Amino acid sequence: MFVLVGAFAETIGVGAVFPLMALLMEPSLASSDARLATLFSLTGATSVERFVLLGAIGLLAFYVAKNLFLAWLYRLQARFSTGTEARIGGELLASFLTLPFSERLIENTAERLRIITVETGRATAGFLASLMQLITEGCVILSLILLLLAFNPLATSIAILIMAGTGLAFESRMRKRMVAHREERIRSSSSMYKSASQSLGAFKEIKVLGREAHFVRDFTESSRRYAGATAAFTWAGLMPRLLIETIAVTVLLSAVIFGLATNQPMRDIVPGLTLFGLALFRIMPSATRVLSALNSLRFNAPSVRIVAAGLRSGGNSSTLVISSAPNAAHDRRIEQINLNNVAYRYPGGEGLVLRDITLSIRHGEMIGLVGHSGSGKTTLSDILLGLLHPQEGVITINGKVEALNVRWRSLAGLVSQQFFLLDDTVRRNVAFGITDADIVDERVWLALREARLEARFRTLPEGLDSSVGENGAMLSGGERQRLAIARALYDDPEILVLDEATSALDSATESEVLETVRGLAGGKTIIMISHRPASLACCDRVIVMRKGTIAAEGKYAELLLTEPELGEIGEG
Repeated sequence: MFVLVGAFAETIGVGAVFPLMALLMEPSLASSDARLATLFSLTGATSVERFVLLGAIGLLAFYVAKNLFLAWLYRLQARFSTGTEARIGGELLASFLTLPFSERLIENTAERLRIITVETGRATAGFLASLMQLITEGCVILSLILLLLAFNPLATSIAILIMAGTGLAFESRMRKRMVAHREERIRSSSSMYKSASQSLGAFKEIKVLGREAHFVRDFTESSRRYAGATAAFTWAGLMPRLLIETIAVTVLLSAVIFGLATNQPMRDIVPGLTLFGLALFRIMPSATRVLSALNSLRFNAPSVRIVAAGLRSGGNSSTLVISSAPNAAHDRRIEQINLNNVAYRYPGGEGLVLRDITLSIRHGEMIGLVGHSGSGKTTLSDILLGLLHPQEGVITINGKVEALNVRWRSLAGLVSQQFFLLDDTVRRNVAFGITDADIVDERVWLALREARLEARFRTLPEGLDSSVGENGAMLSGGERQRLAIARALYDDPEILVLDEATSALDSATESEVLETVRGLAGGKTIIMISHRPASLACCDRVIVMRKGTIAAEGKYAELLLTEPELGEIGEG
């Protein structure tokens, strides 16, 4: 509706110039032309000169009002486009984060990141904004063409045929090129993100092996192809202005030459020529934007399909959990967890990775899980965390069959080998993913105390506001690990899972972390996946996993006598 009002205002603005120019060339029209005579009497002007002056002032005021309205309209369109980009980007991230954990395992993180950050912008700022521009400028062109047709149907029709024919020829020539360039843009953009992600993720290995040149070369090649495709699109967007400007000037000068050649009086030529000139002057940028918008729509159309596919393939964002205050008190105590004949197969997998798992875990126990790679220990811990759901078997909590869902996960904490620390304050790293207004500093200090880090940060001038650096660069290895434990303890979990949490630490640092873990034993149920003898020796029970089954369980010292491979795992 607003677009139509804007187009109508543009038409009035251009059309109003014609009678004004006609009066300047032929003042007698103020009395001989019925419509101008009516306006002359309504204004109360005492002379033609005063009438023209009032008309000029009125036209100026109209143009100011029109342009203010159009400025508001363009701002409205820009806010709609960018607002849509922000909303869709948020929905894409939410759909990704709510994917089932089993599907997340087969997802390409770099590709998801590219879709969220790049394709979303192209689908909105590139496609949606171009579509709105196409509609807006198309309405302006159509209204001005109708005005010119009413003034001079023959000349207008000839001009339309010339400009439309040239424009269609240009579009036909560019269409195939744009298809090739847009496909190259998608391929090279994906390669760029993949290369950059892998390079930054393997920074240490690249430095040690001296492979910087290889990764830089890969990224540069993808970047070069992306730049080439983008440059071709940019060039295609600039060409319509030059083309249309050439055609418009040719048409306008041809009209002048035709008028002079046929000996038409200047008073008849100038008003019409002025109207055509103003109309063409306004149509030119609109036509340029229309052609550029058409190119942009074709170039960015795949982004719309990619974003739509990303939304469809993601999880249900309506299930997104908004974290706020920590679990100050649980509504129940987890006395016992029983797994009866549990089995699991990964989506698309050929066989079971867990089979016939029967296990009982009592409150306060510290249980070790050990086994060779692929034995199923991490899959079992993921089931206990509620991240994976077994296809067979039954899980009971305190004697009742229950699904380990989001509510269950709020009672569990995880410390993994490859944990992630924010480049932020201690407070935000411990109260991970909780808004500042909902963070309880007393709970942060308690978690740090339980993780034996309180004294470390109490002595710092900034306390909880101290920065830990990128991925904990300001901390030692043991401090980083204990900070990860503090994060897991912030919500006061009933169950704490440590997945190879000490495997990358030296013996002295491992002892410090294990001392922290032992201090938690009894109050919490601890499940520790490890191959380190010192870690396993701390456990009340050790469960040996082999080929997806429980091969043995008991005290670590006893198992060393009956399970020779346990010593081999520890040595490895």
